[in-house]
Amino acid sequence: MKLYKGRFGLILCLITLIAAYWILFRFPAEVHRERGRGGKTDAGTEEGYPDGTPVLPPPSRDRLPVKKTIAILIDDVGYNPVAVEELLKIDVPLAFAVLPHTPHAAAAAEMIHEKGHEILLHLPMEARDASHDPGPGALLRRMGEAEIRRQVEEDLAAVPHAIGVNNHMGSAFMEDEGKLAVVFKELQARGVFFIDSLTTPTSRGEVVARKTGISFAKRGLFLDNDQNEEKIFANLMNNLEKSNGSPMVIIGHPYPGTLKALRKAVPLLRLRGVLIVPPSELARTNSEEKSTDGNE
Repeated sequence: MKLYKGRFGLILCLITLIAAYWILFRFPAEVHRERGRGGKTDAGTEEGYPDGTPVLPPPSRDRLPVKKTIAILIDDVGYNPVAVEELLKIDVPLAFAVLPHTPHAAAAAEMIHEKGHEILLHLPMEARDASHDPGPGALLRRMGEAEIRRQVEEDLAAVPHAIGVNNHMGSAFMEDEGKLAVVFKELQARGVFFIDSLTTPTSRGEVVARKTGISFAKRGLFLDNDQNEEKIFANLMNNLEKSNGSPMVIIGHPYPGTLKALRKAVPLLRLRGVLIVPPSELARTNSEEKSTDGNE
């Protein structure tokens, strides 16, 4: 009996030592190896972008309280498809405004649509300064109603999958309430929303949108008037810090500095509770709120 108890105690002691060895040494090593597979580190970063900017995994949308909602719209698409391709790698629902009748308008729109991002027609409009050429497909104040409608139709056809429109230039046209009403009625009949780029402080966009019932929102920030990466980053972060909780449409361009600044900013925006949504969501929400206000 004493011999049996002695053997049982020895076996129990060996089991305890083996368990302690796995807990203290082998199990942490296995976990470390698993984390190291696929190029990931303990911080969760992956291999990153070609220029060395790391890709951070998005925190769970359900766990972060949303403090502010924004939409980011990239204008002037149609000339540099490589820049668009790089912007599409950023894991947020960026939207893209494509200039009609540009060399890569249709191809860029197809690429953007394939990735599931929203496409807008970046509709050229007459500027106050005659030396500023809005480009092919422009709407001019001298046009009659039928000509305006025909030009809008041609421009929409040049940008496949466009579900929204925003103005390219247009400081003169956006101030003409009568001409703008023709455009908005045509777009509203097609179920297309409009984002006012606010190239003039006296735009009639919001007034005409209320009268025609089109889904509408307006630009809150031009992101990259200065193309320096650090200034673009500071412009974005500082303006969001200072602003109230109202949703904001932010407009940028496919510049190298904008690309790098957005790569850096997006993980920080998530951590600060900034939710990035497609512009159609802000246009729809804004129009619903305006409609409710008008009925009270």
